[in-house]
Amino acid sequence: MTKDELFKKYSIDESHNKWESNIDNWMSVEIYRVMHNGQLPPHDDDSVKWITDFLDKTKDMKFMVELMKREDWGSLYLTAKRMIYKLANNILNNHGQESI
Repeated sequence: MTKDELFKKYSIDESHNKWESNIDNWMSVEIYRVMHNGQLPPHDDDSVKWITDFLDKTKDMKFMVELMKREDWGSLYLTAKRMIYKLANNILNNHGQESI
């Protein structure tokens, strides 16, 4: 998969290029927690697959209903898209052989 294909799959564009440190740093941890049963990321965890897994899971209605119960669900979604933009090369390099 190319970067263009990755961006197309997740509807990523230049508007996702802006990282809001105060919000996105926190939301990225929250996304990790959503995808790992409330666990905080360990310091040595440099995995990134959970980001695409999160966005893939938003297509599941049951998951979205639960996610939308959170007041910050929109921020989580936007941060995930910003993470795809920011970490695209890492995502592609670490998961190029897997189905993204």
